[in-house]
Amino acid sequence: MLLDTSIVSAFIRPDGLSRTPKVYAFVAQQLAAEGLAIAFVTQFELRRGIEELARRGEGRRKLVSFEKFMDRVQVLGLDGAAGEGWNLAAQLWAEGRSKGRVFADADLFIAATAAFHGQELATSDAGLAEGLVQLSFPVPVRLVPME
Repeated sequence: MLLDTSIVSAFIRPDGLSRTPKVYAFVAQQLAAEGLAIAFVTQFELRRGIEELARRGEGRRKLVSFEKFMDRVQVLGLDGAAGEGWNLAAQLWAEGRSKGRVFADADLFIAATAAFHGQELATSDAGLAEGLVQLSFPVPVRLVPME
């Protein structure tokens, strides 16, 4: 299973267990049961935010939590040398636009990474999950509510 950025961010927060107990329990269970993956895009999004906090003298606990999390997950690239994942992301973007849906690029890159690697995508973004299902996304999408 591949987690999107919002799920990982909620999990690694110092107050993640108390703030988003369902997300925290979901990720902890998946880590214990089958292991997890994230996209390099998610790693980038999280690291840039944590690096910004660190430069302001904040976020030390989040950095430690992030590094521990990274030791336990696989990080997957968007695709192989032929650009299939990038092409899938472009197709999803165009198909979404033709149906009145607008997806953020990072969301499409993460989703395309999951599809390219045949991984179920877990997201807390109901709009993204609904939109991908509407487009007949090629792998399962699991909506993990933040509450």
